[in-house]
Amino acid sequence: MDQSHPRPPSDDLFRLLVETSTDFIQVMDSNGRISYVSPSLPTFFRRTAEAYAGTSWIDWVHENDRPVLEQSVLRLLRNGQPFTQEYRLPLSDGTYLWLEGKGTVLPSGDPQAYAAIYSRDISRLKQHEEQLTKLAYYDALTGLPNRRLFQDRYSQLLLSSKRYGHRLGILYLDLDDFKQINDQYGHSYGDEFLRLVAARLHHSIRDPDTVCRVGGDEFVMLLQRFETKEDLGRIAVRVIEALNHPFELNGYTIRVTCSIGGASFPEDATDGEQLLRRADNAMYEAKKIGKNNYFLYSHGDS
Repeated sequence: MDQSHPRPPSDDLFRLLVETSTDFIQVMDSNGRISYVSPSLPTFFRRTAEAYAGTSWIDWVHENDRPVLEQSVLRLLRNGQPFTQEYRLPLSDGTYLWLEGKGTVLPSGDPQAYAAIYSRDISRLKQHEEQLTKLAYYDALTGLPNRRLFQDRYSQLLLSSKRYGHRLGILYLDLDDFKQINDQYGHSYGDEFLRLVAARLHHSIRDPDTVCRVGGDEFVMLLQRFETKEDLGRIAVRVIEALNHPFELNGYTIRVTCSIGGASFPEDATDGEQLLRRADNAMYEAKKIGKNNYFLYSHGDS
């Protein structure tokens, strides 16, 4: 039996492998300037190879991914330290391509071929990851953050409020007599109606705030950057008024009201569970005083 080692491929075979690879291969000089790109790159992006020649590799990367990648490329060029990193390449239509790039120093004495970055398209993998994240953290019916994401954001905001002395508000919202809508129009209409309600709630709050669906017809709003407790009341009134406008759904005009309870940190509670409980209790007080209303927790309430 022949025990000899297989011979390495010839230069011509290496060239063939590079030029037919679907991966994007870029060669840089010791200053990080592109000296070669494999045919797959200009073909995919509909540019000529000359468009890349002499440019900095980092210039083609999505601006949000550049800072970390720049450090990796510097370590590669200065210390020969390889890296593997995910990054985005912007496309002409405003979207981007997710790539996994592997940078390595080339065993060559050619100063124009100091290092190479081999990149493969991982866009489908990223889309799959995003879908899994959406399933885990967003309500499938309304697209709003679900209870799990609410708890994550709530915990983070509460820690920030404690550390920096910021105020944090909770508005707990329940649709009044929503069961009647399901009974009258059917559950499929009820689901579509909840989607319309969620969209209206989303557009009723301010940019830094968050609205989450935490139950069938229950929603919680996390509110930041307000000065007084009366500000919570003003936001609650705006939400109530937004929902008071009739909804048009498949030829039906449907009206709904809601009850909202509010509480704020730190004056109404010393911890997150207590704050949520007091906002929830305040919501039931709003229902007691006639629904289509709001009630803010005050000391002395249960």
